[in-house]
Amino acid sequence: MGYIYRKPSKSSLTSVETVEGEPIEHKIERIVSNKEPISDGAPEIFTERKEGVKSAYNIRTDRWEIASEAMSKVEGSIQAKRDAKGKISKVDEPKVVQLKVDSVSEAKPTEGTSKAE
Repeated sequence: MGYIYRKPSKSSLTSVETVEGEPIEHKIERIVSNKEPISDGAPEIFTERKEGVKSAYNIRTDRWEIASEAMSKVEGSIQAKRDAKGKISKVDEPKVVQLKVDSVSEAKPTEGTSKAE
């Protein structure tokens, strides 16, 4: 027989606490025998015909405009970041770096550098 090695989990995910619900048959029997009103359920989303369908619950509502506006905002922020990277900061004058000659070095100058001095 072989052994199975399992690495210890490094995940920070935790399990969801589960609760066992009441079977529908028991619930119906309890409501009927105790003559309790039905208190739980989904909210009423239907309206009268003359009022029409609520736009929040209408499956035919065009959500393209909302998505298009959101994407244009995202596109604008990305373009602003690109423009900020492309801009070169203005410098009044270029910097000139003076190199200091180290007198500690024992190297002797060559002919080309001795003439320049």
